[in-house]
Amino acid sequence: MSSTRNRLGRRLVGRWRLVSYSAQSDGAAPVHPLGASAKGVLEYSREGNVSVHIMGEGYFSYYGYYTVDEKAATVTHHLELCSERSLAGASNLRHIAVEGSRLVLSGPMQLDGRPHTIRVVWERQAE
Repeated sequence: MSSTRNRLGRRLVGRWRLVSYSAQSDGAAPVHPLGASAKGVLEYSREGNVSVHIMGEGYFSYYGYYTVDEKAATVTHHLELCSERSLAGASNLRHIAVEGSRLVLSGPMQLDGRPHTIRVVWERQAE
């Protein structure tokens, strides 16, 4: 199924550069799982594939396909390959906010065995 059939899906297509990646648990200060100066790239293809690479105080990457729920303003990344092998086959639901040239993805994540909400900000890379 192509994720670019709806308007929101078409807006995701392209390459994005990481601006910030943070995680926060209830009442705690935000943390940066791969360091405050992590670098990364996110790419959504017209065919419905997604690829993520983030490098900082560690490295995290995955490849798979994505689906978009335009009404809910969410994207789900379906991981086929992942640097964290236990996550291969998982599906990660993220809320989408497009703010000018920036894409903000947020949603739940386990970090150090505790639930967190992540906020990942990407900026569209010029073509």
